[in-house]
Amino acid sequence: SALGIPIVNVGPGGKSDIPEDLENSIAKLKKMSEKAEGYGVTLCVKAHIGSAIYNTPTTLYAMSKIDSKAFGIDMDPSHIYRSGENPEESLLKVLPRIRHIHIRDCKGRTSGPGTPFMQICGRGDINLVAFCKNLVDGGYSGPVCLEIIGALQLSLPEVVLIASESYGYLNAIFKQLGVR
Repeated sequence: SALGIPIVNVGPGGKSDIPEDLENSIAKLKKMSEKAEGYGVTLCVKAHIGSAIYNTPTTLYAMSKIDSKAFGIDMDPSHIYRSGENPEESLLKVLPRIRHIHIRDCKGRTSGPGTPFMQICGRGDINLVAFCKNLVDGGYSGPVCLEIIGALQLSLPEVVLIASESYGYLNAIFKQLGVR
């Protein structure tokens, strides 16, 4: 925290649907959260397709096992959507522990989020309007970070277009909800 970094996001590791991997992931997260607490930092994990924590039930299970104040959830609606859930509904179940949002859109419920242009907020299938409304109604006021996979292969103007369109879309939603 002395560096001005209040949140550290980590992946869960392990493989989906392997109970030992889930327990090992939770044990590591618990230990790291206790360490983070001593540094005044919040450690966040996000549900990640293919990993031990990959959907809302596994996230809730981890939340039930890790009681550190320094443990939080990094909510990524695209991973929740691709796990077969509706993120605007799943969000409500984990909202009390959300400390960070990774956001992007995606087309379909395939294993990957698609090309960078398919990840632009508002172009995909995720109901980001309802997701953002539930964030606001739930009192979330933390960081929201745009995450686009594959952007490093694009030109600077293409990256700026993706960021600008996503920002404009999300900003319009938050203005409509009265928080901008």
